Amino acid sequence: MTVPTLPIGAEPATIDCETAVRRLYDFLDGRLPAMAYAEVELHLSTCLRCPPHFEFARKLQAALAAERSAGPADDDATARLRERVRTALRRERDME
Repeated sequence: MTVPTLPIGAEPATIDCETAVRRLYDFLDGRLPAMAYAEVELHLSTCLRCPPHFEFARKLQAALAAERSAGPADDDATARLRERVRTALRRERDME
């Protein structure tokens, strides 16, 4: 991801948590304009509540990307898992 750079002399504005969170995925994906990106960075450097949310989202994106790159699940394994879930659900229903 390429981090956008601000023009010389430009200063990011202070934003609140709600604004930062609304920009979360665009920030992580590098889709924000330079000023909006800098505003989120500034917010994250001073906020105690938001960084864990951004870190969680970053880890979630990485896990999903790793899962996608692993390729499709083995059809036999998927069928076995599906059958195990159905069996467990039938047992639960029968216990009621």
